[in-house]
This record gives sequence, structure tokens and C-alpha cells, in this order.
Amino acid sequence: MCGIAGSTHADESVLAEMVARIRHRGPDGDGIWRDEASGVGLAHARLAILDLSHGGDQPMASPCGRWVIAFNGEIYNFGELKAELEAEGETFRSTSDTEVLLRLLMCGGKAALPRLVGMFAFALWDREQQSLLLVRDRLGVKPLVWSRLPDGGLAFASEIHALRAHPGLDLGMDREALSQFLACLYVPAPRTMHAGIAKLRPGHWLEWRAGAVSEGCWWKPAYTGARGLSVDEAAEEVMPLLMSAVRLRMIADVEVGCFLSGGIDSSVIAALMAQAAREQGARPPRTFTMTFDEAAYDERDAAAAVSRHVGSVHAELPARPEVAGFLDDMVRLFGEPFGNPTALLVHDLSTKARNHLKVALVGDGGDEVFAGYPRYHGGLLAGRYRAMVPGPLRKLAAIAATLIPESSSGRHSLRRAREFLTSASLPDGQMYAAWVEYFSPAERKALLGLTDEPSRPIAELYAQAPSQSPLDAMQQTDLQSFLPGNLLSYGDAMSMAVALELRHPFLDHRLIETVGRMAPATRFAQGKKTILKAVARRLLPAGIVERPKLGFNPPMGVWLRNDLKALVDERLTRGRMQALGLEWTAVEALLAEHRRGRRDLSLPVWALLVLDAYASSVRP
Repeated sequence: MCGIAGSTHADESVLAEMVARIRHRGPDGDGIWRDEASGVGLAHARLAILDLSHGGDQPMASPCGRWVIAFNGEIYNFGELKAELEAEGETFRSTSDTEVLLRLLMCGGKAALPRLVGMFAFALWDREQQSLLLVRDRLGVKPLVWSRLPDGGLAFASEIHALRAHPGLDLGMDREALSQFLACLYVPAPRTMHAGIAKLRPGHWLEWRAGAVSEGCWWKPAYTGARGLSVDEAAEEVMPLLMSAVRLRMIADVEVGCFLSGGIDSSVIAALMAQAAREQGARPPRTFTMTFDEAAYDERDAAAAVSRHVGSVHAELPARPEVAGFLDDMVRLFGEPFGNPTALLVHDLSTKARNHLKVALVGDGGDEVFAGYPRYHGGLLAGRYRAMVPGPLRKLAAIAATLIPESSSGRHSLRRAREFLTSASLPDGQMYAAWVEYFSPAERKALLGLTDEPSRPIAELYAQAPSQSPLDAMQQTDLQSFLPGNLLSYGDAMSMAVALELRHPFLDHRLIETVGRMAPATRFAQGKKTILKAVARRLLPAGIVERPKLGFNPPMGVWLRNDLKALVDERLTRGRMQALGLEWTAVEALLAEHRRGRRDLSLPVWALLVLDAYASSVRP
């Protein structure tokens, strides 16, 4: 796990500054390679996980000198690939997965990408073809941003902050990206908040050659299943795939632990890790749980019960409102606004866990892969609601629903009822977008002073998804938007800020493809996470499997009205909001409603704080 950067035209001092800005991702060593003839340069900061000697140092050149690679991530099946290549006559100088990846690409080029099991972002320079290839993994676990240069060249990096060190980039604000941030609380790929910087989308490659850029998709999730299995049959197929995914992600030359919330996703991962450790005669895994003073957010008892059952070495790490003091540093690490405050918790948890290990397995992706979000149930109910309830009655229900109180201390069921009744009569894509957007189109229009209707990136992505079933479309949309843009984005940025590698067993593409081929009626046969719960019952007590999900979120509504109230009053002022290009009248109305406490507007308020911090970070 590392950080990478490079350019088709940069001197060594620029490359050195770029890699210096991502050294937190790889504190175990760094390197720069530059081709004097072409001006192409690659840079790398290394976090040593495999081959702790210098055999894995990068950038790494091929024996013939034609190819040079800078690689960030892990190829989990590198042992299997290495054996195949050796059988074909290849020889290796190291035990690193980087060399295996390089040899695979030398032999097969882009056609070799489907053979990879892992998380990765890499750059491959071909001196003979004078081409630079950038590739990002299937689900977008590892980030990669790039920019065209004024001379027609290209620069790239793992993080926006590193790329900004390159001269000649257009760092002006992209107003469309600002609108999309307000909708999603992150900037969806391929945009960034800078007009001249783009994200390489998950499962895509980009190739630069002689000033021309081409891009292609080499993988995307496909939830179009029609295999009508029983729940037991589905669990029988999933169990070995999940066990294999966990085992592969435990391969390391350093200790591997687990983030354990007490929910079903992380509990299954912890149970499988413990089982694998027992079978290998290894030490029990370490597990880490974040605790909260607010009982409605705290899962320490559930996590402790899981730990006792699986036999892990467990630690509880308390969260405090002081973590919000990390706001400005958080925005610098993202390089653009990012509005999910769970990022603060992940950074705090990663910082404390890093005292004990370099690698932790996490349960991210369980909801998207196995249909765990309440909105999936709502999407399936919406069709029946439209069929059974006449249009005039639905309109009345939508109006009445706006009267349902939605305070930050209220019940989730009331908020969901409000969301369902006000949106269920909309077309499916718009309905789904309304459930996952934080500022509605009308609110964005007022905040940004727009004359036209703002775009709805989630609705547009939903429209491209398969339409056989709403569940297909919802899961595929989330796998291409909410998962990489939100969960994986903060997971990578906040853990790598302290050089901790997170690994995601649920995002093994073979598991996703298997589940995606199963019919919606199988995936949702008994409600949310039907298949995963069937697997979990083989590993955990029933009380753990059936307990309600809390989610890993800070009590931001409580914090903003108490410990963080002064921050809101200090930063969300007329002058600062207008400097962002926001209409003060709309901001003032939102703040007034937040202070009345009738609706939970903690995340929109936090998003405005994040925007202010971003503006301060890029202001000359």
C-alpha cells in the first residue's frame, strides 16, 4: 500500500514535491524515476506490507528497461499468478506483488487486467511505445486523479493535494462539481472540485500517447441476476467465496487486524478471520471498536460479545467531539470538500489502531453487495404503493408527510416514512436520488442562485442501470456511486493519512459477480441481507445476527448543537458563505431551521462547514 505520482513532463524537484505530499501514505521509503530523453517521471511512497526488504521498492523497471511501473495497492492472487508466469518461463528477482503485476502487464497489457484480484491504482510507462497507462481497480478502493497539462502532457497522483504541486494545472472551482457535492456530500467521479483535475473512474483505464488521451472501462458491476436459488443454496455458494476473500486479505508480512462494530458485516469478517487463524495455528486477530458516550450510537456491548465468541484480542477506543477539530486537516487530505463526518471517526480509529498494526480488514461493501440498506426495501415497496394507492391520495399523503417531525433526536422510522411518502410517486431514478441526496434540487437552486434545474448525478446513473428489477438498479447504482465516492473514499483517505491499510473482503469481484447473478427474489427473500444472514448463522449466535443495525456514524446533531455550536457561529457567516458563491438568504434559512431542531439538518450544516474549510485551504 502506497502513494504514487508522476507526469509526462516534470523536473525532479516537482516529482519530489508531489511524493512529499503523499509520504503519509508510504513512510517506509520513496523513490523517483525519470527518463531524461522523454521527460516522463514516476514517483512512489511505500508502505511495506509484503517483501519488507527492498525487493518491492518502486518505481520498478522491467529487466529490459522498456517498462516502468508505479503501483499502489495489493494483488491478492499474486502467488497464483506468479506460479502461472513461472510455468511460462518467467523468472523473478523479488517476492513482491509489484514485480508479478509488472511481468503480467509486459506479457498481456490491458488484456491481463481481468486476471487481477485486488485493490490497486497504477501507472505503467512504455518507453518503446511512448505511452503512459493509468488503471484503477474494479470498485475504486484505491484513488487516482489526473490532469491535462498546457503542453498536452498528463500528470497524475494518488491524491489531489499531491497533484496540485504540479505547475500549470487549472485549479479553478468547477461550479457543477460544487452542485454535485451539495447533492451527494462528495464530488462524484469523474469530477473533482478543481476544473482541471479529474478522477479516474473505478474499473477504468486511461492511456496517454503523443498528447492524445483515450479511456475505457474494463469492469463494472452487473446486478442482472435471474438464478432463483433458495436461501440455503445461495449461502452455500457464498460461504467459500467469502472465506477465500478473507484468507487472501490476511496475506501479509505484518500483523493484520479487524475493525469490529458489532454489526453483521464486520462480525462475519472477524469470525472468518478467527477461524482462519485457528486453522493456520496463528495468533487470534486483534479487533478494534469505537465507543460513544451517546447510547444511541454506541455498539461496544455487541462488539464485545462478538469478540468473546470468536476469541479475538479486543480493544475499545472512545470517540469524542474533539475529533471535529480535525476538520481542516481532513479537507486538506481529501483535496476537495467531503461531507460525511464518519471520515473523522475513521481517522481517529485508524490513528489509534495504527499503534498496533499496519493492516485492518473492514466490512465495507456488505450493504451494497447483499442489499442491506432500508432504502432497498422502500424501492421495492414503491411499485406496490403506486399500484394500490390512487394518485390523488398519494399527493395528499406527500403533503401530509412534510408535517412529520424529523429532529436529530427523533426516530429513524419517522424520517424514513417522510422520505418515502414525499418521493414514492416520482419516477424510480428521481425517487432513489431523493432518498440519497442531502440538498434537494430546489435547495441547491436557491443556494447557488441557479436559473436552470441542477443536475441529478444519482438519477442519471440509476437510468443507466439494468431495469429488470428496482433492486438490480439500486444495488448497481450504489456500487458505482455511494460505495466508491463515499465509503471507500473516506476509508482510503483517512486510514492512509496514518499509513494504515484497509482491506475489504466483501469487495472481492468474484463474490460480487456471484451474488449479482442471483435473482432479486433470492437476494431479498427474507428482507435485508438475506444471504449474508444465512452465512452469519453458521458463524455467530442468533442474537448477534438479528440485532438491529446502528451504523458507524458520529452523533453530529448532538455535537453541532453543543460542543461544535461555536464553530457553526464562527464560520457560517454571511461574508464567508458569499465568498463561496452561496446565496446568504438560503443559508440563513437553513441555519434557522437547524436551530429550531424540527428537522435533522446536521449533515447539510456540516457540509457548509466543510465547504468553508475547503475555501480556506485553497485561498492564496
